[in-house]
Amino acid sequence: MGPAETRDELQGLLVVMGSLSHGLEQVLGRGAESVTFRAGRTVGLKSSVSRQEPEILAALAVVSEELRAKGIIWPFEAWKPAAAPGFVYEKDGKQAVKLVFRNCMVRCSLFRYGHEQKQSLCMMNHGLFCGYVQKITGKRAELEILHAGENACLKELVLQG
Repeated sequence: MGPAETRDELQGLLVVMGSLSHGLEQVLGRGAESVTFRAGRTVGLKSSVSRQEPEILAALAVVSEELRAKGIIWPFEAWKPAAAPGFVYEKDGKQAVKLVFRNCMVRCSLFRYGHEQKQSLCMMNHGLFCGYVQKITGKRAELEILHAGENACLKELVLQG
């Protein structure tokens, strides 16, 4: 199979993913986000990981390795404003870090289908990511979308406890 056929197959899959998430949202309404987040988190929590890592930035490197080992290429990096002293900061007594996600398959799926971001398909990915972070750090993780854009999304990861 050549590059053109592979691209066509991928684009077809992207449309199917977008239409499935749209249909789920039509049936379940706002509950679709909770269902898909929980499903993604469960997959992440049940996955085997190569090692535990309590420090947040080191844990993110492990998350990236684990996802890549499973064939999930979802590039992300820690981000901070130029004036900030470091990537990790405290938020309401919890550790937090801002992350930039680029080249996201979910974002591509939603654009290809013509559907909004920040809904059930995004929440499934967030759940998966949080499940892996929790499995690796031992701390419950929450991921919030601060900005969803065409070229990248900015999110905030907060670790409980």
